[in-house]
Amino acid sequence: MNIANEIKQYRLPATLCLFCVVLLAIRIKLSHSLFLAFLIWNLFLAGLPLAISLFIQNNAAVHGKRVFLYPLLLCWLLFLPNSFYLLTDFVHLYKDNSIPIWFDILLIGSFTMTGMFFGLESMHSIHNLSLTRNSRLKSKAFIIVICLLCGFGIYIGRYLRYNSWDVLHKPISLFTHTLSTLFSAETCKAAWGITLGFGALQYLLFSIYRDIKK
Repeated sequence: MNIANEIKQYRLPATLCLFCVVLLAIRIKLSHSLFLAFLIWNLFLAGLPLAISLFIQNNAAVHGKRVFLYPLLLCWLLFLPNSFYLLTDFVHLYKDNSIPIWFDILLIGSFTMTGMFFGLESMHSIHNLSLTRNSRLKSKAFIIVICLLCGFGIYIGRYLRYNSWDVLHKPISLFTHTLSTLFSAETCKAAWGITLGFGALQYLLFSIYRDIKK
């Protein structure tokens, strides 16, 4: 890939991030508060799947070496839910007399849409990679499973308060806690509802995004 194409590839993500940061800076300036500053960290995590997928896409030597490809795909999957997790940050929306509520809606909405763009673009890249190795049907099934796992990942992050790196940090606690929520009478409705609901939404958004990219 030449330099011009690389610049074009990263220009839109960089512009979206800059827009989000400017909005957040304005809010901090007007409110004299760092409330919602955590959106920067959430957006960084949302951008990691795109960075990983672009690395895979731009390094053809990785494609044929499973010892490199599979660990990268696993890292991509672990961080992918963060791209859509931003949608749940609307729970922090509240009426602040110093800031018009429409501004906070714009702010959180900008971070949310930027994060989802990162996720959808990375999914498109990995889906294309899957198509080079598998049939169209298998690639579609692969994406559906990914979307459902992301839906469950959103539940784990928002309700159980685990992070992507907890897979390595406290795997036993993560596994037992998340497994129990799927079958506990008190938590199963939320667990399955969020998994299926957000998973279906993600798949629909990806289908639309993929058709637009065509």
